[in-house]
Amino acid sequence: MPSQLFNQIEKKIIDAYGEKFPISKVHHERLINYIPGGATRSLSYFKPYPLHIDYGKGAYVYTHEGHLLLDVTNAYGALIHGHADSDVVKAVQDGIERGSQYSTPTDGQYHLAKLLCERIPGFDKLRFVNSGTEATMYALRTARAFTGRDKILKMTGGFHGTHDCVAASTKKNVITAGIPAGMTQDMLEVPFNDGAALEKVVRENAGQLAAVIMEPFLGAGGVVLPNPGFLQRVRQVTSAHKVLLIFDEIFSFRVDTGGCQNLFGVVPDLTCVGKVVGGGLPIGVFGGKEEYMNIFCHEHTGTPLYHSGTFNGYETVMQAGFAALSKFDKTAVLSINRLGDRFQAALLKSFGKNGLNIQSTQIGSLLNLHFVNQPITTPEQVQESIEDLHRLMHLSLLTKGVFTIPRGLFILSTVMTESEIDGLVDKIDGTLKELLPLIEEKYSHLLLQ
Repeated sequence: MPSQLFNQIEKKIIDAYGEKFPISKVHHERLINYIPGGATRSLSYFKPYPLHIDYGKGAYVYTHEGHLLLDVTNAYGALIHGHADSDVVKAVQDGIERGSQYSTPTDGQYHLAKLLCERIPGFDKLRFVNSGTEATMYALRTARAFTGRDKILKMTGGFHGTHDCVAASTKKNVITAGIPAGMTQDMLEVPFNDGAALEKVVRENAGQLAAVIMEPFLGAGGVVLPNPGFLQRVRQVTSAHKVLLIFDEIFSFRVDTGGCQNLFGVVPDLTCVGKVVGGGLPIGVFGGKEEYMNIFCHEHTGTPLYHSGTFNGYETVMQAGFAALSKFDKTAVLSINRLGDRFQAALLKSFGKNGLNIQSTQIGSLLNLHFVNQPITTPEQVQESIEDLHRLMHLSLLTKGVFTIPRGLFILSTVMTESEIDGLVDKIDGTLKELLPLIEEKYSHLLLQ
């Protein structure tokens, strides 16, 4: 049962949110008449009601009330250059005047495919789809079709979209309603960072196992980084047993010009990318070594694996993606990753000054705060983070001018400056001070001893 202090702090924060964003409440109550829950994406909803954004520019979003908020959601990682980047906008405007979709191969597809194949070690050839969910779905189908096997192994806590087999097998926010039990009968799981467990399951199921699919680090699972040598061991084990290795780099691609596989020097058989690759427009990409991708090719097989979709390779998206990635070069990656390092160092210093033993996991421009009192190496530890503290921190930061993700995930963009990062840390520090009396009363295990 919540204490009197908890109720006081909660009321203060929720009242401040309501006072600052009253028009969002009006828009929510209007929209809920037509969209169940008032949000057409589950992650967009939070209590007491979701924020409604009017527009975005650069590193900021603007609300209908006229408030300017530093955006550290960046469309859950889809934006790398912030909002309304001038080069992306020009590419879209110039391109769409000539038509947006032709139902044929296009120059835009050629340019973006060539750029990606030149950057990503695991890409010899690729195909375009419209979302990360589609990309992982087709990567799994490719592996199954090539090997003639049905089983797939994934990591507990790994997120690979919302198609039936991976959604139902995700231990974080388990989704089972509406999914037939048969969709998961060929899905296996092992804990992330447990090389021995992975090796055992692969060895015992090698004859029926088509692929291991994994994020190089857990993204939605809390930015949980791989232990030294873990990715190398996964690559060694899968190769030894002739099981395909699929890297889901939809979230992680932004950490390096060639993704985590380039950063860690571990090359998978198939790769999925998306988010930043579309320049803020919807996209998914799956690809890999030529011998696997040629299964789609009329020139190499009499019965190619079927893959179609009205909006695959949508020309406007190709142009936006090429514009965004062309300027996301080594210099840009180095710069944004340095901002992430600065953010992490300052945040850890704030924890110490406030007498808090809590965690922050970070790689490049991605950072996740955890209300946990020990270093994070597993998704199970992420699950132990205090939900009430995340909820109150999220609302408090919104009232302080920071648009962030409720679970403590912060995503940076190239248009941010060092001063904005420092200001962000100051606001997080202020929120931690606001929550400190509650932590002292109810969650004393999060205090430095």
